[in-house]
Amino acid sequence: MRNKIFLPPAYLLALLSFLLFLPAPTARAASLYEYPNVAVLPYANKAAVSSQLSLADASLVSEFVIEKLLDSERFNVVEREVLMNIMQEHNLNMSGMIDPMTAVQVGKLAGAQYFVAGSVTGLSTKSSGLGYEHSRVGGLNANKNTVIANVTARFIDIETGRVVMAVSGTGESASTNMEFKLNQNKTTTIETTGYDDYTEEEYIAEGEETSTTTHTIRIGTQDFSQVQVRNALYKAVDDLIFNKNYGVLAKMDGKWKRRKV
Repeated sequence: MRNKIFLPPAYLLALLSFLLFLPAPTARAASLYEYPNVAVLPYANKAAVSSQLSLADASLVSEFVIEKLLDSERFNVVEREVLMNIMQEHNLNMSGMIDPMTAVQVGKLAGAQYFVAGSVTGLSTKSSGLGYEHSRVGGLNANKNTVIANVTARFIDIETGRVVMAVSGTGESASTNMEFKLNQNKTTTIETTGYDDYTEEEYIAEGEETSTTTHTIRIGTQDFSQVQVRNALYKAVDDLIFNKNYGVLAKMDGKWKRRKV
């Protein structure tokens, strides 16, 4: 026979009051600061590209962003192929994620909590150099060609469509060219024939003739290269994520400072 426990009415009333005033459990949205699942969209090209350069496919930058987010060990990144398959199945343009309903739908299917969208906003060049020339000895010329890249990133909450963080990064890649010129002077003795009007006789005169041969040595790259474009973009993404004052991690850790213009 089971024992039954009887509580006095006063105790029952106190227990009921305690239960009624307990805070109700609430669903908490995923925080950007707690290792969220993010999906990186293909980058767009919004840059005024210098005439010496070309940027055929800005989506390459998306791969750099994925790599750096993983290196930070602060994010779970949705595999790019998974996201692409979902977009293709739903006939959606990956670079045009503007419709909030579409964003929520695709984000949930991909298991993402945030989208990372961005663009290349600048791709320019800068040249500098110095030189010295001497007619007898030769000369020296040194040139430096720099590619400067600017990129942005926006973290978008999939549930609300709200931009919760916006960051920019800058990267540079330089190449140098050295040109050495060495003049080799050669003096040759020559004979010339003349006629003396006074004596009415021919004569032979000796003289010297100097010729110069220039030897040129070039080291480095004379023009801007696509390797520099890639390196500058890669460094810009690294700056975007890891800059200790302006990067994504600095903002997440509350160490962000205003970037000087």
